[in-house]
Amino acid sequence: MLFVLNINFFFFFVFILFFLVGLMFHLYQLSLLLTYNFFFMNSCNFSLIFLLDWLSLMFLSVVFLISGCVFLYSLGYMSGDSYVIRFYFLVFMFVCSMFFLIMMPDLMCLILGWDGLGLVSYCLVIYYQSDVSLSSGYLTLFINRLGDLFLILSICWCMNYGCWHYFYLFTFDNLNIYMIFFLILACLTKSAQFPFSSWLPAAMAAPTPVSSLVHSSTLVTAGVYLIIRFSKFLSSDLIFFLINLSLLTVLLSGFGALYENDLSKIIAFSTMGQLSFMIFSIVMGSHYLGFIHLLIHAIFKSLLFLCSGIFISLLMGSQDIRNMGNLGLQSPLISSCFLISLFSLCGVPFYSGFFSKDLIIELVVLSEINFFYLLIFFFSIYLTLVYSFRLFYFLFICKINFMIFNLIDNKYMKVSCLFLLFMSIIFGSCQFWLLDLCYVNVFDEYYKFLIIFFFIYFFIYFNVFTMLNMNLSSFIVYFLSQMWFLPFFSSTFIVSKFFNKSNFLFSLIDLGWTEYLVFTTIYNLIKNLNMHLDSLHLNSLKMYMLSYLMFIFFILMI
Repeated sequence: MLFVLNINFFFFFVFILFFLVGLMFHLYQLSLLLTYNFFFMNSCNFSLIFLLDWLSLMFLSVVFLISGCVFLYSLGYMSGDSYVIRFYFLVFMFVCSMFFLIMMPDLMCLILGWDGLGLVSYCLVIYYQSDVSLSSGYLTLFINRLGDLFLILSICWCMNYGCWHYFYLFTFDNLNIYMIFFLILACLTKSAQFPFSSWLPAAMAAPTPVSSLVHSSTLVTAGVYLIIRFSKFLSSDLIFFLINLSLLTVLLSGFGALYENDLSKIIAFSTMGQLSFMIFSIVMGSHYLGFIHLLIHAIFKSLLFLCSGIFISLLMGSQDIRNMGNLGLQSPLISSCFLISLFSLCGVPFYSGFFSKDLIIELVVLSEINFFYLLIFFFSIYLTLVYSFRLFYFLFICKINFMIFNLIDNKYMKVSCLFLLFMSIIFGSCQFWLLDLCYVNVFDEYYKFLIIFFFIYFFIYFNVFTMLNMNLSSFIVYFLSQMWFLPFFSSTFIVSKFFNKSNFLFSLIDLGWTEYLVFTTIYNLIKNLNMHLDSLHLNSLKMYMLSYLMFIFFILMI
């Protein structure tokens, strides 16, 4: 426990240090490049480079802040686990991989952190040894390895420029379209965008502190961070491609959260939608606001995960929101933290999420965008409000369906939640005050009533479908709740052919006549030969006589 507390103090100290240094770098427009040369070979310089600018320092400070809170939270949450030391080392390796990913402006070195994130996340997803964790881990590993393949292909295209350092690539006006396309595909797989979205809800099989760290501030935001770095090279075709994919992912996540009953998966769908929200804002030209929203979202979403972990522990491991109810009376402090983070997610005024989310909405409205895309964008915001209200209704308004008997009074869990609660309230305003981001709020009255328009329209729509009593409604509900059948097409549909073939070969060879006729015959032949050799070896008189005759033969020959 003392080791973990020392790590917490170190992480909090590094958070304050990096935040202040990043603030200074932003105010004075500074960048620092640290290089360590290993050796030269054939006029090629093999070196290790660290890039320090306000983007990397701010992002890394938030990562260390949430990592410290997760380590402190894990002292209470994982206290009864037999392999808690293994858990701590895996989380620490995860933070180290994120450090390499953020600080190294080199695609060849960046893949160390990129691949390390995927490997350690697989180990953390299968931490609880069960069939569900194993299948979820395989799906997570498969899609993340697909992203690694796209990143390796972009590195191969980068060899044409004679350097892997992407800060050197910034000197070019444009890059090869295939290299940027492969890089974007790698970012989409890591950030769980359509059609690579199925792994994120499945990864909720990991422990709750891991979900807070992995799916709020580190793994899923790595792709968004890389898109921000290469945003100047996005062509019009790639922007059109990313706009369509981000809006599809927003609709997928919104409907998935609306029909889901697992608390952890609802928050995972919310994370997926917010990542699409960031990517949409980046491709619309406001990449700095997208980055600020990434930092703010990491704070309040990690608080949401930690509070949900306490609720799940209180309910003896039950994650179904239909078994919860009236949690405000049973756990008022954690319920207050959960509600404030939910308010930040919805963009309630003067919470941290409001400062970035409202400005992104206004800049999207003022930009030149198709009206159809604008309607989908506002409809996604409406879906965020709807599933947040549904979560609030089931957790705090419904009657008590499951009495709490497992009362948790752990100070470490409460302190970590309270610290993140404080940051969720002030972090958004501090970002815009300290970074001196000057944005003008211009919002038309017509767009303010779009949410009300959506509410009235879909109220009438669902009433009409209820009166018509259409048979397609059950299929539509199943289609929306199953993520548009993405888990089936990304796992069962692909690997079933290989599994069927391997099952056929197993039945033919290991369970059929081939085993008896071939392998059993060879085994019996070797066994009989071994028995004869053993009998010859163990008969000492024959061995002595044979050795004596051989010795006499050699003497006579000499």
